[in-house]
Amino acid sequence: MRVNELKAQLNQRILDAIILSYADANHYLAGGVDSHGNYHLLCDDNGSVMTFNSLREAEVMLASLGVESADFEMQSAYDEMVSSAPTSTNKFKATINLRH
Repeated sequence: MRVNELKAQLNQRILDAIILSYADANHYLAGGVDSHGNYHLLCDDNGSVMTFNSLREAEVMLASLGVESADFEMQSAYDEMVSSAPTSTNKFKATINLRH
């Protein structure tokens, strides 16, 4: 989803802002998530998904769109590798305040 489209949908509260990461990865993704749990990631003018080199870069991008807070999800395969109980989750979730 391009910047202007994402901004409009975030402002209309169609999407909730989100930053995604994977444990041990060196980049972050930013975008929105709809009420069905579908991710709509930020894309550049060529339609390629934008990646950010740090959590801070992703935060700054979303803040520039007028977002005041975003959910942060980091997925990890470690639970799968150590055979955790099937009811456990392999996601870390937190809310980040983007107001400064």
